[in-house]
Amino acid sequence: MRHYRVNRIEHVVFDSSDEVPSNITYLENWKDGIVGDWVLADDNCIIQILREGVMLKPKGKIRKTKYIGTCTGSFIVSDTMKMDTSRRVNIYSFGGNVERNERLEVRENLSTREGLFVQYMASGVPPQKAYLKAFPTNNPSYAGFRAGQLIRTTRVKTAMKEELKPVLEALNIDERYILEEIRSIIDTAPKEDTKLKALFKLADIMDMEDKNRTQVTSMAGALFQGFSPEALESVERPKEIENG
Repeated sequence: MRHYRVNRIEHVVFDSSDEVPSNITYLENWKDGIVGDWVLADDNCIIQILREGVMLKPKGKIRKTKYIGTCTGSFIVSDTMKMDTSRRVNIYSFGGNVERNERLEVRENLSTREGLFVQYMASGVPPQKAYLKAFPTNNPSYAGFRAGQLIRTTRVKTAMKEELKPVLEALNIDERYILEEIRSIIDTAPKEDTKLKALFKLADIMDMEDKNRTQVTSMAGALFQGFSPEALESVERPKEIENG
């Protein structure tokens, strides 16, 4: 469940149908909604229509086009339009950019739920499922979107590095190992496109501005997601995941 303020009035977005109170009914097709209706968006969240109107197009057989607005954005009602509930920078413009969550990006310390998210990720759980397990939402689309935001933040990358360090050490994986494996692919790959991808990756790691360690850390995280269950089971975790 999320809350957004519009014109000093707080509006709610339900991330799952399970969160919707019994006194609220919603339309399955948001295109049929009018002002005041609760509707199911294309990202499977439930939101209320706050405004609607008609625009006149300069040409075409159908000159009038209906639009609706919510607490997160405005959308033209058409067969091809998709409506999601991600907050726009300007909720009154059509198809506006999704609002950047500055607090999410710049905050330095992990929250309790973010710590759980990192631990689930480090144990091999995919990002979307890790978010669903760590945060109070049952909506896969929203969880995937938010997980993508989190794993790009510096604090989560740093926490993942610390979680993975003992595992990587136990599996004898370090920067030298990664570089040697890429070199091996470049030297032995039978397909030119495979060799080219490895060369590009090596070029990223050897960045002229000496961003080597950052790039290697990112690669280590990517490699870890590909470890087999057997490999994971052979390594003793430094601490267990606690129930939220």
